[in-house]
Amino acid sequence: MNNINLFPTDVSRRAFLGQAGLGTMGLASLLNPALMAADRPEIDKWPGILKQLHHKPKIKRVIHLCMAGGASHLETLDYKPKLREMHGKPMPDSYTKGQPIAQLQGKRNNLTCLGPQHDFEKFGKSGQHICKLFPHIGSVADDIAIIRSMTTDAINHDPAHTLMNTGTTI
Repeated sequence: MNNINLFPTDVSRRAFLGQAGLGTMGLASLLNPALMAADRPEIDKWPGILKQLHHKPKIKRVIHLCMAGGASHLETLDYKPKLREMHGKPMPDSYTKGQPIAQLQGKRNNLTCLGPQHDFEKFGKSGQHICKLFPHIGSVADDIAIIRSMTTDAINHDPAHTLMNTGTTI
């Protein structure tokens, strides 16, 4: 009997690779991790590979908030003084690099910048800019991590969310 006929032919390449990737992760979890360990000198050749920490980590837990549909980062924790200056002015072409913006109709020249609707102030010893609407978050500004370094070339929300949560836009 030839089992090749039992293989589904309507599976897309993307679906096949995605499912194969999950299977590979499952197989890797069954293997002995000591078999995959490399010698220390080999690791030192590659600057991107994490080495052991020189101190005991202080962080015990991380809460990852992905607030799709939540308040805009531009109105909460991501202070952009230039955006306030650009309020009401046409959106520069350099921001979109000619890419279409999802769910926005009309000519590109009709798109205008919208600055923050509320003021920001500095909180804590670190001087974190946080919207004045959140004084309680401001009171713990030195105890929380605010990550402002994540960027993407995707100008629409869905690919950017996928990249943030999975590391890829596929």
